Amino acid sequence: MKKLQAEEARVLIIGSGGREHAIGVELKSINMVDEVFFLPGNGGTARLGENISVSINDFEKILNVVKNYNIDLIVVGPEEPLANGIVDFFREKGVPIVGPTKAAAQIESSKIFARKLMNRAMIPGPIFNTASCRAEVEELIAELYEIPVVLKIDGLAAGKGAFVCKTEAELEEALCVIYTEERFGTGPILVEECLRGQEMSVFVLCSEDDYTILGTAQDYKRLLDGDEGPNTGGMGSIAPSPLIETHPDLMQKIEETIIKPILQAMKDNGAPFTGFLYAGLMITDGEPSVIEFNCRLGDPETQVILPLIKNNFFKLLWKAANNLKLPTIKKSDLRAAAFVVKVAEGYPNAYEKGKEIIIDEDVIAYLNCYIVHAGTKREGDKFFTNGGRVIGLLGLGDNLEEAVQETYKGIEAVKFPGEFYRKDIGKL
Repeated sequence: MKKLQAEEARVLIIGSGGREHAIGVELKSINMVDEVFFLPGNGGTARLGENISVSINDFEKILNVVKNYNIDLIVVGPEEPLANGIVDFFREKGVPIVGPTKAAAQIESSKIFARKLMNRAMIPGPIFNTASCRAEVEELIAELYEIPVVLKIDGLAAGKGAFVCKTEAELEEALCVIYTEERFGTGPILVEECLRGQEMSVFVLCSEDDYTILGTAQDYKRLLDGDEGPNTGGMGSIAPSPLIETHPDLMQKIEETIIKPILQAMKDNGAPFTGFLYAGLMITDGEPSVIEFNCRLGDPETQVILPLIKNNFFKLLWKAANNLKLPTIKKSDLRAAAFVVKVAEGYPNAYEKGKEIIIDEDVIAYLNCYIVHAGTKREGDKFFTNGGRVIGLLGLGDNLEEAVQETYKGIEAVKFPGEFYRKDIGKL
Protein backbone atom coordinates (compact mmCIF):
# COMPACT_ATOMS: atom_id res chain seq x y z
CA MET A 1 0.00 0.00 0.00
CA LYS A 2 1.33 3.43 -0.94
CA LYS A 3 2.12 5.78 1.94
CA LEU A 4 0.82 9.24 1.17
CA GLN A 5 2.63 12.33 2.36
CA ALA A 6 1.05 15.67 3.25
CA GLU A 7 -0.44 17.65 0.36
CA GLU A 8 0.08 15.06 -2.34
CA ALA A 9 -3.09 12.97 -2.70
CA ARG A 10 -4.94 13.06 -6.01
CA VAL A 11 -8.55 11.87 -5.85
CA LEU A 12 -10.93 10.91 -8.66
CA ILE A 13 -14.64 11.23 -7.86
CA ILE A 14 -17.01 9.27 -10.09
CA GLY A 15 -20.38 10.93 -10.74
CA SER A 16 -22.04 14.20 -11.70
CA GLY A 17 -24.56 15.08 -9.01
CA GLY A 18 -24.84 17.09 -5.82
CA ARG A 19 -23.43 14.18 -3.84
CA GLU A 20 -20.21 14.27 -5.86
CA HIS A 21 -19.94 18.05 -5.58
CA ALA A 22 -20.37 17.77 -1.79
CA ILE A 23 -17.68 15.07 -1.57
CA GLY A 24 -15.37 17.28 -3.62
CA VAL A 25 -15.96 20.30 -1.37
CA GLU A 26 -15.09 18.22 1.68
CA LEU A 27 -11.93 16.73 0.17
CA LYS A 28 -10.67 20.07 -1.19
CA SER A 29 -10.76 21.48 2.36
CA ILE A 30 -8.18 18.91 3.52
CA ASN A 31 -4.50 19.87 3.32
CA MET A 32 -3.21 16.46 2.27
CA VAL A 33 -5.46 16.42 -0.81
CA ASP A 34 -3.55 18.06 -3.63
CA GLU A 35 -6.07 17.79 -6.47
CA VAL A 36 -9.60 16.52 -7.03
CA PHE A 37 -10.90 15.33 -10.41
CA PHE A 38 -14.49 14.60 -11.40
CA LEU A 39 -15.76 12.12 -13.95
CA PRO A 40 -17.83 13.57 -15.52
CA GLY A 41 -18.70 16.24 -12.91
CA ASN A 42 -21.03 19.24 -13.26
CA GLY A 43 -20.92 23.02 -13.46
CA GLY A 44 -20.00 23.41 -9.80
CA THR A 45 -17.32 20.74 -9.69
CA ALA A 46 -15.52 22.56 -12.51
CA ARG A 47 -14.65 25.21 -9.92
CA LEU A 48 -13.07 22.64 -7.59
CA GLY A 49 -11.03 20.62 -10.05
CA GLU A 50 -10.94 19.27 -13.57
CA ASN A 51 -14.04 17.63 -15.08
CA ILE A 52 -13.22 14.63 -17.27
CA SER A 53 -15.74 13.67 -19.95
CA VAL A 54 -15.71 9.88 -19.75
CA SER A 55 -18.61 7.47 -19.16
CA ILE A 56 -18.89 6.27 -15.56
CA ASN A 57 -19.27 2.71 -16.90
CA ASP A 58 -16.29 2.69 -19.28
CA PHE A 59 -13.77 1.15 -16.88
CA GLU A 60 -10.92 0.88 -19.38
CA LYS A 61 -11.10 4.58 -20.18
CA ILE A 62 -11.32 5.39 -16.47
CA LEU A 63 -8.18 3.29 -15.95
CA ASN A 64 -6.41 5.43 -18.55
CA VAL A 65 -7.49 8.52 -16.59
CA VAL A 66 -6.13 6.99 -13.39
CA LYS A 67 -2.77 6.35 -15.04
CA ASN A 68 -2.54 9.68 -16.89
CA TYR A 69 -3.53 11.78 -13.86
CA ASN A 70 -1.61 9.72 -11.25
CA ILE A 71 -4.75 9.11 -9.21
CA ASP A 72 -4.21 7.78 -5.67
CA LEU A 73 -7.82 7.08 -4.69
CA ILE A 74 -11.16 6.63 -6.48
CA VAL A 75 -14.44 7.50 -4.75
CA VAL A 76 -17.58 6.20 -6.46
CA GLY A 77 -20.76 8.23 -6.04
CA PRO A 78 -23.62 6.58 -8.01
CA GLU A 79 -24.85 3.01 -7.73
CA GLU A 80 -24.74 2.01 -11.41
CA PRO A 81 -20.97 1.56 -11.82
CA LEU A 82 -20.87 -0.23 -8.46
CA ALA A 83 -23.52 -2.68 -9.65
CA ASN A 84 -21.51 -3.13 -12.85
CA GLY A 85 -18.34 -4.11 -10.99
CA ILE A 86 -16.14 -1.01 -10.97
CA VAL A 87 -14.65 -1.91 -7.57
CA ASP A 88 -13.75 -5.46 -8.71
CA PHE A 89 -12.09 -4.01 -11.83
CA PHE A 90 -9.88 -1.51 -10.00
CA ARG A 91 -9.01 -3.80 -7.12
CA GLU A 92 -7.60 -6.22 -9.69
CA LYS A 93 -5.47 -3.32 -10.98
CA GLY A 94 -4.26 -2.48 -7.47
CA VAL A 95 -5.96 0.95 -7.37
CA PRO A 96 -7.49 1.96 -4.01
CA ILE A 97 -11.23 2.53 -4.48
CA VAL A 98 -14.08 3.20 -2.07
CA GLY A 99 -17.14 1.04 -2.67
CA PRO A 100 -18.53 -2.50 -2.57
CA THR A 101 -17.81 -5.29 -5.04
CA LYS A 102 -20.43 -6.22 -7.63
CA ALA A 103 -21.58 -9.11 -5.45
CA ALA A 104 -21.92 -6.87 -2.38
CA ALA A 105 -23.65 -4.12 -4.39
CA GLN A 106 -26.57 -6.50 -4.87
CA ILE A 107 -27.80 -5.19 -1.54
CA GLU A 108 -29.08 -2.28 -3.65
CA SER A 109 -29.12 -3.60 -7.20
CA SER A 110 -31.52 -6.40 -6.25
CA LYS A 111 -34.19 -5.54 -3.70
CA ILE A 112 -35.26 -9.20 -3.70
CA PHE A 113 -31.72 -10.34 -2.87
CA ALA A 114 -31.57 -7.81 -0.03
CA ARG A 115 -34.91 -8.82 1.47
CA LYS A 116 -34.06 -12.53 1.40
CA LEU A 117 -30.67 -11.84 2.99
CA MET A 118 -32.30 -9.72 5.71
CA ASN A 119 -34.87 -12.42 6.32
CA ARG A 120 -32.16 -15.05 6.87
CA ALA A 121 -30.32 -12.70 9.23
CA MET A 122 -33.55 -11.94 11.15
CA ILE A 123 -33.23 -8.20 10.52
CA PRO A 124 -36.49 -6.35 11.22
CA GLY A 125 -38.45 -5.35 8.11
CA PRO A 126 -41.87 -5.54 6.48
CA ILE A 127 -43.75 -8.64 5.37
CA PHE A 128 -42.83 -9.11 1.69
CA ASN A 129 -43.53 -11.28 -1.33
CA THR A 130 -42.30 -11.33 -4.93
CA ALA A 131 -44.48 -11.08 -8.02
CA SER A 132 -43.69 -11.57 -11.70
CA CYS A 133 -46.80 -10.03 -13.30
CA ARG A 134 -49.71 -7.70 -12.60
CA ALA A 135 -52.11 -10.54 -11.87
CA GLU A 136 -49.79 -11.89 -9.16
CA VAL A 137 -49.52 -8.45 -7.56
CA GLU A 138 -53.31 -8.04 -7.48
CA GLU A 139 -53.77 -11.55 -6.09
CA LEU A 140 -51.19 -11.00 -3.34
CA ILE A 141 -52.74 -7.68 -2.30
CA ALA A 142 -56.24 -9.18 -2.24
CA GLU A 143 -55.15 -12.13 -0.09
CA LEU A 144 -52.34 -10.84 2.15
CA TYR A 145 -52.16 -7.05 2.23
CA GLU A 146 -54.22 -3.97 2.88
CA ILE A 147 -53.90 -0.52 1.34
CA PRO A 148 -51.48 1.22 1.85
CA VAL A 149 -49.04 -1.16 0.21
CA VAL A 150 -45.53 -0.73 -1.25
CA LEU A 151 -44.36 -1.92 -4.67
CA LYS A 152 -40.62 -1.97 -5.43
CA ILE A 153 -38.75 -2.54 -8.65
CA ASP A 154 -36.11 -5.25 -8.15
CA GLY A 155 -33.28 -3.50 -10.03
CA LEU A 156 -31.82 -0.01 -10.05
CA ALA A 157 -34.30 2.77 -10.75
CA ALA A 158 -32.44 6.02 -9.88
CA GLY A 159 -34.36 6.40 -6.62
CA LYS A 160 -37.73 6.29 -8.38
CA GLY A 161 -38.51 2.56 -8.20
CA ALA A 162 -40.55 2.51 -4.98
CA PHE A 163 -44.30 3.17 -5.03
CA VAL A 164 -46.04 3.83 -1.71
CA CYS A 165 -49.67 3.28 -2.68
CA LYS A 166 -51.92 4.94 -0.10
CA THR A 167 -55.14 4.59 -2.12
CA GLU A 168 -56.62 2.31 -4.76
CA ALA A 169 -56.06 5.08 -7.29
CA GLU A 170 -52.34 5.29 -6.45
CA LEU A 171 -52.06 1.50 -6.70
CA GLU A 172 -53.67 1.56 -10.14
CA GLU A 173 -51.31 4.33 -11.25
CA ALA A 174 -48.26 2.38 -10.01
CA LEU A 175 -49.40 -0.81 -11.75
CA CYS A 176 -49.88 1.19 -14.95
CA VAL A 177 -46.33 2.61 -14.76
CA ILE A 178 -44.80 -0.80 -13.98
CA TYR A 179 -46.78 -3.11 -16.27
CA THR A 180 -48.56 -1.08 -18.94
CA GLU A 181 -45.82 1.47 -19.64
CA GLU A 182 -43.00 -0.90 -18.56
CA ARG A 183 -40.83 2.02 -17.47
CA PHE A 184 -38.59 -0.30 -15.47
CA GLY A 185 -38.49 -3.36 -17.71
CA THR A 186 -40.34 -6.61 -17.16
CA GLY A 187 -38.56 -8.23 -14.21
CA PRO A 188 -40.00 -9.34 -10.85
CA ILE A 189 -41.02 -6.83 -8.20
CA LEU A 190 -41.43 -6.80 -4.44
CA VAL A 191 -44.81 -6.36 -2.77
CA GLU A 192 -44.34 -5.12 0.79
CA GLU A 193 -46.32 -4.23 3.84
CA CYS A 194 -46.32 -0.45 4.31
CA LEU A 195 -44.41 0.36 7.48
CA ARG A 196 -45.72 3.19 9.62
CA GLY A 197 -43.68 5.63 11.66
CA GLN A 198 -40.93 8.18 10.98
CA GLU A 199 -38.15 7.69 8.43
CA MET A 200 -34.46 8.18 9.03
CA SER A 201 -31.26 7.26 7.23
CA VAL A 202 -28.05 5.92 8.75
CA PHE A 203 -24.74 6.09 6.86
CA VAL A 204 -21.92 3.67 7.59
CA LEU A 205 -18.40 3.53 6.17
CA CYS A 206 -17.09 -0.05 6.00
CA SER A 207 -13.86 -1.90 5.49
CA GLU A 208 -13.91 -5.70 5.31
CA ASP A 209 -13.50 -6.17 9.06
CA ASP A 210 -14.60 -2.87 10.54
CA TYR A 211 -17.15 -0.08 10.24
CA THR A 212 -17.86 3.39 11.58
CA ILE A 213 -21.17 5.26 11.61
CA LEU A 214 -20.82 8.53 9.70
CA GLY A 215 -24.13 10.02 10.80
CA THR A 216 -27.88 10.11 10.47
CA ALA A 217 -30.22 12.16 8.30
CA GLN A 218 -33.81 12.60 7.21
CA ASP A 219 -34.60 13.17 3.56
CA TYR A 220 -37.73 14.45 1.81
CA LYS A 221 -38.54 12.28 -1.20
CA ARG A 222 -41.91 13.62 -2.31
CA LEU A 223 -42.10 16.55 -4.72
CA LEU A 224 -44.60 18.69 -2.80
CA ASP A 225 -44.91 20.16 0.70
CA GLY A 226 -46.46 17.88 3.29
CA ASP A 227 -44.91 14.83 1.58
CA GLU A 228 -47.44 14.94 -1.23
CA GLY A 229 -46.95 14.34 -4.94
CA PRO A 230 -44.73 11.84 -6.77
CA ASN A 231 -41.50 10.33 -5.48
CA THR A 232 -38.30 12.08 -6.57
CA GLY A 233 -34.58 11.54 -6.15
CA GLY A 234 -34.82 13.83 -3.11
CA MET A 235 -36.06 17.39 -2.53
CA GLY A 236 -34.06 18.13 0.60
CA SER A 237 -32.59 16.74 3.80
CA ILE A 238 -31.62 17.51 7.38
CA ALA A 239 -28.99 16.09 9.74
CA PRO A 240 -28.79 14.70 12.27
CA SER A 241 -32.13 12.91 12.44
CA PRO A 242 -34.24 14.42 15.26
CA LEU A 243 -35.20 10.87 16.24
CA ILE A 244 -31.77 10.40 17.83
CA GLU A 245 -32.66 12.90 20.54
CA THR A 246 -36.18 11.62 21.14
CA HIS A 247 -35.02 7.98 21.40
CA PRO A 248 -31.64 7.91 23.26
CA ASP A 249 -31.15 4.15 22.82
CA LEU A 250 -32.11 4.10 19.14
CA MET A 251 -28.59 4.05 17.67
CA GLN A 252 -27.59 1.14 19.86
CA LYS A 253 -30.66 -0.79 18.67
CA ILE A 254 -29.83 0.03 15.05
CA GLU A 255 -26.25 -1.19 15.43
CA GLU A 256 -27.19 -4.40 17.24
CA THR A 257 -30.26 -5.42 15.23
CA ILE A 258 -29.42 -4.04 11.76
CA ILE A 259 -25.85 -2.87 11.06
CA LYS A 260 -23.86 -5.68 12.67
CA PRO A 261 -26.21 -8.46 11.44
CA ILE A 262 -26.26 -7.27 7.81
CA LEU A 263 -22.47 -6.89 7.65
CA GLN A 264 -22.05 -10.37 9.11
CA ALA A 265 -24.66 -11.75 6.70
CA MET A 266 -22.81 -10.23 3.75
CA LYS A 267 -19.54 -11.76 4.95
CA ASP A 268 -21.22 -15.15 5.47
CA ASN A 269 -22.63 -14.85 1.96
CA GLY A 270 -19.11 -14.57 0.56
CA ALA A 271 -19.33 -10.86 -0.26
CA PRO A 272 -17.97 -8.73 2.61
CA PHE A 273 -19.37 -5.22 2.33
CA THR A 274 -16.92 -2.36 1.86
CA GLY A 275 -17.52 1.31 1.14
CA PHE A 276 -20.65 3.26 2.04
CA LEU A 277 -23.69 1.44 3.41
CA TYR A 278 -26.93 3.44 3.49
CA ALA A 279 -29.67 2.06 5.74
CA GLY A 280 -33.09 3.57 5.05
CA LEU A 281 -35.13 2.94 8.19
CA MET A 282 -38.63 3.33 9.55
CA ILE A 283 -38.83 4.04 13.27
CA THR A 284 -42.05 2.90 14.92
CA ASP A 285 -42.42 3.61 18.65
CA GLY A 286 -38.65 3.70 18.99
CA GLU A 287 -38.09 0.40 17.14
CA PRO A 288 -36.19 0.38 13.80
CA SER A 289 -37.12 -1.59 10.68
CA VAL A 290 -35.34 -1.58 7.32
CA ILE A 291 -37.09 0.04 4.36
CA GLU A 292 -34.06 -0.53 2.11
CA PHE A 293 -30.29 -0.71 1.94
CA ASN A 294 -28.22 1.20 -0.60
CA CYS A 295 -24.59 0.59 -1.51
CA ARG A 296 -23.47 4.24 -1.67
CA LEU A 297 -23.96 7.61 -0.04
CA GLY A 298 -27.38 9.16 -0.52
CA ASP A 299 -28.21 12.30 -2.44
CA PRO A 300 -29.23 14.75 -0.94
CA GLU A 301 -28.19 13.26 2.43
CA THR A 302 -24.45 13.45 1.67
CA GLN A 303 -24.77 17.22 1.56
CA VAL A 304 -25.87 17.38 5.22
CA ILE A 305 -23.84 14.46 6.60
CA LEU A 306 -20.31 15.45 5.56
CA PRO A 307 -20.13 18.98 7.06
CA LEU A 308 -20.96 17.53 10.50
CA ILE A 309 -17.93 15.20 10.51
CA LYS A 310 -14.82 16.52 12.26
CA ASN A 311 -12.49 13.66 11.21
CA ASN A 312 -10.16 14.01 8.24
CA PHE A 313 -12.48 12.72 5.51
CA PHE A 314 -9.68 11.72 3.16
CA LYS A 315 -8.05 9.56 5.84
CA LEU A 316 -11.41 7.86 6.47
CA LEU A 317 -11.77 7.03 2.78
CA TRP A 318 -8.16 5.90 2.46
CA LYS A 319 -8.51 3.50 5.39
CA ALA A 320 -11.78 2.09 4.05
CA ALA A 321 -10.27 1.55 0.59
CA ASN A 322 -7.28 -0.27 2.10
CA ASN A 323 -9.27 -2.36 4.62
CA LEU A 324 -7.77 -0.70 7.68
CA LYS A 325 -9.34 -0.12 11.09
CA LEU A 326 -11.75 2.82 11.06
CA PRO A 327 -11.92 5.45 13.83
CA THR A 328 -15.01 6.61 15.68
CA ILE A 329 -16.57 9.66 14.05
CA LYS A 330 -16.16 12.96 15.90
CA LYS A 331 -18.82 15.64 15.57
CA SER A 332 -17.93 19.01 14.09
CA ASP A 333 -18.46 22.24 15.99
CA LEU A 334 -21.55 22.89 13.86
CA ARG A 335 -24.28 20.54 15.07
CA ALA A 336 -26.98 20.71 12.38
CA ALA A 337 -27.36 20.99 8.61
CA ALA A 338 -30.29 21.51 6.23
CA PHE A 339 -30.38 21.23 2.46
CA VAL A 340 -33.02 22.34 -0.06
CA VAL A 341 -33.02 21.35 -3.74
CA LYS A 342 -34.28 23.54 -6.59
CA VAL A 343 -35.64 21.44 -9.45
CA ALA A 344 -36.53 22.14 -13.07
CA GLU A 345 -40.14 22.70 -14.10
CA GLY A 346 -41.75 19.34 -14.91
CA TYR A 347 -39.42 17.24 -12.73
CA PRO A 348 -39.57 14.27 -11.99
CA ASN A 349 -41.10 13.87 -15.47
CA ALA A 350 -40.05 15.68 -18.65
CA TYR A 351 -38.22 18.99 -18.19
CA GLU A 352 -36.23 21.44 -20.26
CA LYS A 353 -32.51 22.13 -19.97
CA GLY A 354 -30.38 25.14 -20.82
CA LYS A 355 -31.99 27.75 -18.53
CA GLU A 356 -29.51 30.29 -17.21
CA ILE A 357 -28.92 30.20 -13.43
CA ILE A 358 -28.41 33.55 -11.72
CA ILE A 359 -26.45 33.39 -8.45
CA ASP A 360 -26.07 36.36 -6.10
CA GLU A 361 -22.71 35.45 -4.58
CA ASP A 362 -22.74 38.53 -2.31
CA VAL A 363 -25.84 37.29 -0.48
CA ILE A 364 -24.41 33.79 -0.05
CA ALA A 365 -21.16 35.24 1.34
CA TYR A 366 -23.00 36.78 4.31
CA LEU A 367 -24.73 33.52 5.28
CA ASN A 368 -23.57 30.29 6.87
CA CYS A 369 -24.50 28.32 3.78
CA TYR A 370 -23.07 27.28 0.45
CA ILE A 371 -24.29 26.17 -2.97
CA VAL A 372 -24.14 22.56 -4.13
CA HIS A 373 -24.46 21.98 -7.88
CA ALA A 374 -26.16 18.92 -9.37
CA GLY A 375 -27.82 19.20 -12.78
CA THR A 376 -25.78 22.17 -13.99
CA LYS A 377 -23.24 22.93 -16.68
CA ARG A 378 -20.75 25.77 -16.89
CA GLU A 379 -20.14 27.86 -20.00
CA GLY A 380 -17.54 30.54 -19.38
CA ASP A 381 -18.57 32.36 -16.24
CA LYS A 382 -22.23 31.35 -16.53
CA PHE A 383 -24.18 28.32 -15.27
CA PHE A 384 -27.12 26.65 -17.00
CA THR A 385 -29.60 23.95 -16.00
CA ASN A 386 -28.64 20.48 -17.19
CA GLY A 387 -30.83 18.09 -15.19
CA GLY A 388 -33.96 17.66 -13.11
CA ARG A 389 -32.51 18.32 -9.68
CA VAL A 390 -30.55 21.41 -10.62
CA ILE A 391 -28.93 23.04 -7.61
CA GLY A 392 -29.26 23.18 -3.83
CA LEU A 393 -28.50 25.33 -0.80
CA LEU A 394 -26.83 23.88 2.29
CA GLY A 395 -27.31 25.75 5.57
CA LEU A 396 -25.37 25.09 8.79
CA GLY A 397 -26.09 26.02 12.39
CA ASP A 398 -25.79 25.16 16.07
CA ASN A 399 -29.25 23.62 15.84
CA LEU A 400 -31.75 22.57 13.19
CA GLU A 401 -33.76 25.80 13.37
CA GLU A 402 -30.65 27.89 12.64
CA ALA A 403 -29.59 25.62 9.79
CA VAL A 404 -33.02 25.78 8.17
CA GLN A 405 -33.12 29.57 8.49
CA GLU A 406 -29.73 29.92 6.79
CA THR A 407 -30.82 27.62 3.97
CA TYR A 408 -34.02 29.49 3.17
CA LYS A 409 -32.28 32.86 3.40
CA GLY A 410 -29.85 31.65 0.77
CA ILE A 411 -32.33 29.88 -1.50
CA GLU A 412 -33.60 33.16 -2.97
CA ALA A 413 -30.07 34.10 -4.02
CA VAL A 414 -30.16 31.36 -6.67
CA LYS A 415 -32.74 31.68 -9.46
CA PHE A 416 -33.58 30.18 -12.85
CA PRO A 417 -36.74 30.16 -15.01
CA GLY A 418 -39.32 27.53 -14.00
CA GLU A 419 -37.61 26.69 -10.71
CA PHE A 420 -39.45 24.85 -7.95
CA TYR A 421 -38.55 23.85 -4.39
CA ARG A 422 -40.22 22.65 -1.22
CA LYS A 423 -40.93 25.20 1.50
CA ASP A 424 -41.17 22.74 4.42
CA ILE A 425 -37.73 21.13 4.65
CA GLY A 426 -36.86 20.81 8.35
CA LYS A 427 -40.44 21.03 9.58
CA LEU A 428 -41.13 18.04 11.82
